Amino acid sequence: MVDSISTMGLNLSSTKNLTSGQTLLSKLSEQLTTGKYSSNLTDYSSASAQKLLNFNSEVVQQKGFLNVIESISPRMEVYNSAMTSIEDTASEAFTSVSSASTYNSTTNASLASQIEGYMEQMSYYLNQQVGDRFIFSGSRYGQAPVGDLMALPVPPTEVTPYLATGDAVPAYDTDYDPLAPTALVPEANINEQTSIDTTKKLTYGVTSNEDGFQQLIMGLRFAYAATQDPTNYETYMTTARNLISTGLANTRATHTDSVNAASTLTKAKTNISSKITSLKDQVDTIEGVDMNEVAVKITTLQAQLEASYSAVSNLIKLSILRYL
Repeated sequence: MVDSISTMGLNLSSTKNLTSGQTLLSKLSEQLTTGKYSSNLTDYSSASAQKLLNFNSEVVQQKGFLNVIESISPRMEVYNSAMTSIEDTASEAFTSVSSASTYNSTTNASLASQIEGYMEQMSYYLNQQVGDRFIFSGSRYGQAPVGDLMALPVPPTEVTPYLATGDAVPAYDTDYDPLAPTALVPEANINEQTSIDTTKKLTYGVTSNEDGFQQLIMGLRFAYAATQDPTNYETYMTTARNLISTGLANTRATHTDSVNAASTLTKAKTNISSKITSLKDQVDTIEGVDMNEVAVKITTLQAQLEASYSAVSNLIKLSILRYL
């Protein structure tokens, strides 16, 4: 009877060791597969578990900033391309206007056609899209900001200094109301911003109503008006030349701001990528295991389990023999 109880005790002890060893083998096998100590935070110390939570949370946050920056990058490229083209158009227009300071009936029709072309180019560049988003429209993402410039009054009826300010919009804006010319359209004048850090926002958007664009378009309108009015030709052309010159300078300043914003985004992207790498390294330091060490442990444990299986098998045989 005592022998039976003793054998049963050994059997239970061996079975318990087998169960424990199998659990440990399963855990070691998972470590060998994943390279991580555990996927369950309860297996870590409270301090390590808290660090893992903090690090992983910050990785998610930084990836959010990175995704936003990457979504903005194509718009920044189109801003740069469009404003470069606008500056080229304005330079050509200034040359054309400057070389035609006095009325010439022989070349006037050709000049008028050129100016129409410049206005079409201005509309085209300011109505640029990235995907389904008009990037110069402020927050009116699905709406082209610039209407038909040739449909505007000739000569322009706006009063000097010809600039719509604040939340008002110029006559070429598609939300302009000729019956309420001073009506406010705040969504047309929103320069978009984005967070590039937990504490920093960057203004990167450019609208079609920037002073430089208004001055360039008004200058072209006066230049076209000159070709339609020989009597006031020189006066209109002088006004056009001054507006185009000032508009070109202001557009270049806006372009510089946009290039600087793009540069800031690029630097932020680099910094965020580095921060994510650093955070992941810290997570790996806590979670990581020595693969060689794990492999050795598995080999040793498998040998121990095989010995335990053999011992249990022998105990079972002994127990059975006592009842035969």
